[in-house]
Amino acid sequence: MESQDASAVGIHGDRLARPVRDIFESARTVAAGGLVVASGLAVTGAVLDWVRITPPKILPADEVVNAQPFSGIEAGDGWWVLGCGITLLFSAGLLIAARRSRYAWLALVASIIIGGIALADLRGVEDLVSPISQRMNIVGDARPAIGLYLTAAGAVLGSLAAILGIAATPSGATART
Repeated sequence: MESQDASAVGIHGDRLARPVRDIFESARTVAAGGLVVASGLAVTGAVLDWVRITPPKILPADEVVNAQPFSGIEAGDGWWVLGCGITLLFSAGLLIAARRSRYAWLALVASIIIGGIALADLRGVEDLVSPISQRMNIVGDARPAIGLYLTAAGAVLGSLAAILGIAATPSGATART
């Protein structure tokens, strides 16, 4: 812009020189950041304790191992959470790099899987006839631990971030520009 043109605009002349940031680009960046944090929560939750157990007063020696806290990885469901958490991380990077909504959709599916596992295990931990309790042969009073709560939080955050990523990514011909 020429100096006399800028002076004609007045105090707002510097706004004309700055590039305008696309609101969708900003929203995708926020969505990707949310997916990275959700991934961290899910992966961390998968390796931390999912169940804390208060053993009964009288416990046979061969049952002591079943009265110890265990992680999601030890329960088996944590492997699924770990895989889906890594998928969230890759989806975040691809959402920024490729600007395609399919990666946000992939993140949403991964978040739903994480959430389903977390909710099922949150409900099943205290029930001694539930699949998770039977797989781990829980002895005593079982309560959800921090890892299971982190996993659930990662699922909620991942779902919200994925929905934001879907909304912020135009489809069709406009996405190719």
